[in-house]
Parts: sequence; C-alpha cells; structure tokens
Amino acid sequence: MDFPVWLRQIAAFTKRDFYRWTTYKTAATTQLITILIGIMSWGINATYRNRPVPEYNCDYISFLIVGLCIGNIIMPLVQGVERRLNPWTLETILMTNIKIHVFVLGNVSWRYIFSLITFIPQILIGIYYFNAKLNVNIISTIIAFAISAAILIGLAMISTGMRIVTKSEDPITWTINTLQQLLAGISFPVEFLENFIPGISILSWLLPQTWVYHLCRLAMLTNASILNIETAVNFLYGLIFAAIIFPTGYYTIKWGINRAKKDGTLGWY
Repeated sequence: MDFPVWLRQIAAFTKRDFYRWTTYKTAATTQLITILIGIMSWGINATYRNRPVPEYNCDYISFLIVGLCIGNIIMPLVQGVERRLNPWTLETILMTNIKIHVFVLGNVSWRYIFSLITFIPQILIGIYYFNAKLNVNIISTIIAFAISAAILIGLAMISTGMRIVTKSEDPITWTINTLQQLLAGISFPVEFLENFIPGISILSWLLPQTWVYHLCRLAMLTNASILNIETAVNFLYGLIFAAIIFPTGYYTIKWGINRAKKDGTLGWY
C-alpha cells in the first residue's frame, strides 16, 4: 500500500526525531526525570496549599492536574510552530518541495506522541497518589482541546509571522503570553484575583488563554455537557476567540513569508 508523499514525509520527520531522542540517552533520561519531578512538585505544592475550587467544584490538586494536561497535550503543537518556523531555517525549508504545514506536522509529531505517552502515567500519579478527582465529559473534552489548540496555534502563527518580518519578538503576543502567567488561571482560579485587585478578573476573561484553561477544566472537572445551555455559551465564547485568532494567525504567517521574500530578508535574523 502506497501512502501519500506528504504522509511519508511526516513519518520520516517523526522517525528522525525518535532516533535522535533515543540516541542521546542522558538527555532522554533527564527529560523523563524532569517530567516526574514536575508532577511531584505540582502535587506537593497543591497538597500544601490544598483548598476547594468552587468554580469547578473540585479540590486544588485536581485543578492543577488539568492544567498539566493542557501543557502536555496542547503546548507541543504550539512549540512546533514557534520553534521550527524560524527565520534562520525557513529559507532552507522553502527551497525544498515540502509544504510548510507538512514540515510543521512532521517536526511536531514525535514531540506530541511522546507527550501522549507520558501523559498517561502523569494522570495516574495525579489520581492514585495525590487523589485528584476528575469528572470528565469525553465529547466536551475533545471539543475543548480542539478549540484550545486553534487558539494557541493561532497565537503562535501570529508571533512567528511577525518575527519573520521584524526579526525580533512580537510585542503583542509577548504581552499576552506574559499576562497569561498571572491572569489566565493557570495555577489558581481567575476569581481568586479579586482578593487582590477588585475587578481585575474582567481583564482575565479578555485573554484567549483564559478560555483555554476554563473550557478544559469545565469538561474535565465538572462533566459539563455541551448540550447544557450554560456550558454551550462558554464554549461559544471560546469558539469566537478561535474563529478570530486562527485565521488571523494563518494570514499573518502567510503575509510574513511573502513580505520577507519581497524584501529579500527571509533568511535574515
């Protein structure tokens, strides 16, 4: 059975990265240890500061475990766009017949497969060792992850498109990514910010990353059904962000490449 050329190219990139990963055994071992330490530190931190999270009707460790899921399942896709499509590699890529999306998928595949493999023991450690309690709605989770991936990949494409032209960090996405550390509800509920600055949670809901974490936690912690009106409205808000950001990212990266070609600066950095 002959597979399409683009599929064999993606498989070749994946195989290359797998062999590269297994060749450097020390790096592979330290990566596995880092993952284990990461889940342990999250759990210990949560155990020390454990408190209920009424927004999702769960405890703090369960709240954090879902954040870890997002980091391991969605972020590798984003990193594949940001780290592989760089000004210093893009010109060489475009000299071949490999399409941009094939190159990105090929380079991100092994990272994503590895994340899926390590995701399972991390979840099991969270559930059985730290007593995380997940209440997952499968359909809502799949939809939440799809919306989240569209939002984050869109932001990554905007950043990459701007960087191809300016050869420096895009200030807009840099600001959004910096604010998310404090305002997006990564390690504590958004409503908790009201204890420090009343009204600041309104700003949080204007950040697309807030909806990434919110939708995934709704789906994985509260068994929220997409058929429920309140849940559907929340998902609609996230979908609106995705519908705006993803096409904007696609056209931004396309514009960036064409602009750099026109200026003769595609390979500059």
